Amino acid sequence: MASPSLSVPYAILPSIQQTHLIDDDDDPLTVDRSIFSLLEKKLYEWKNILKGHVGAWCVGSSHGWIILLDQNGVPLLLNSSSSTTINVPPLPLSFLHPVTYSYFAEYLRKTFIVKAIMMCSSSPSSYILAIIYGSNYKIAYCNSATWVELSDDKQSYCDIVFSNNYLYALTQDGSVEVWNICGQIPKRLILLTPTVEANYKEEKPYLGDNFSRNLYLVVSEKEILLVTRFIGNFVNDDGLVVEEGDLLSSEDTQPLICPYRTKYFTVYKLDIEDKKWKKMRSLHDKVLFLGANEWRLWMVAAKKTLADKVFQSNKSLNNEISSSHHDDHGADGGMLLMDI
Repeated sequence: MASPSLSVPYAILPSIQQTHLIDDDDDPLTVDRSIFSLLEKKLYEWKNILKGHVGAWCVGSSHGWIILLDQNGVPLLLNSSSSTTINVPPLPLSFLHPVTYSYFAEYLRKTFIVKAIMMCSSSPSSYILAIIYGSNYKIAYCNSATWVELSDDKQSYCDIVFSNNYLYALTQDGSVEVWNICGQIPKRLILLTPTVEANYKEEKPYLGDNFSRNLYLVVSEKEILLVTRFIGNFVNDDGLVVEEGDLLSSEDTQPLICPYRTKYFTVYKLDIEDKKWKKMRSLHDKVLFLGANEWRLWMVAAKKTLADKVFQSNKSLNNEISSSHHDDHGADGGMLLMDI
């Protein structure tokens, strides 16, 4: 999560006072979290972060705002530092087809929205909220009043980013689309389908059936990056990638949460002229913060101890994290040294 008032991003983690597995749904009145400061390497407690929105489920955070679905599945925006709340129109039934809204609220609310980001203006009420949603990973946005689905999208999308009032979208095959969604009718301005300058020798150990892959799009003023994250689907206590059956025992044949772990990263820079994703060996004077919902590419010329690193964390506000013992659960975080 990032805040305009802070010089660096910060991560929202399970509360340091939470010492055992607790589902927030069991105690929905109060949700506490800890804020981790990277530079200070210190945790701060954030009490009642959802400000009494009983049973709300977090689907994202953007520009200091938390994006929630209430108990009925209706979106709302919450600025926890100021307690400001903005109501968002309900998702159209066409987005949910063929299920009803009540079925969605009860069974799909926690998994339906894959990612949610905001484009803010000087007036918070003039926001644009964009989401990736559904099993087909489509894109839609709400311009403060009406939900609009991108009608030209034939792809499954894996990431979306706002930059300079344009929506950038990344498809599963590494293509990049640029949309203008500020007018009455959304218009796709650019479609790039670059090839990937991959190093299969380096990536081969992470391409088997026991691994999955996530793609992230980073759009700065001067460059566009593609970050590939390779994840071991099941890891044992030693962090080794294993088969799912290796984690089962006679006492526990169906673990509720299976541990996974990020094992490898690759970072590519888009060469528009050559239409290629070219692999980067160094971030030079930058450090990349990569989260489940947001990223920051930060200049660290005066802080060389942080340069050439990718910091990755899924320990955000998202309710997938409910214990401080995250080594035993489906989430991880870490640091990749890129200066090779």
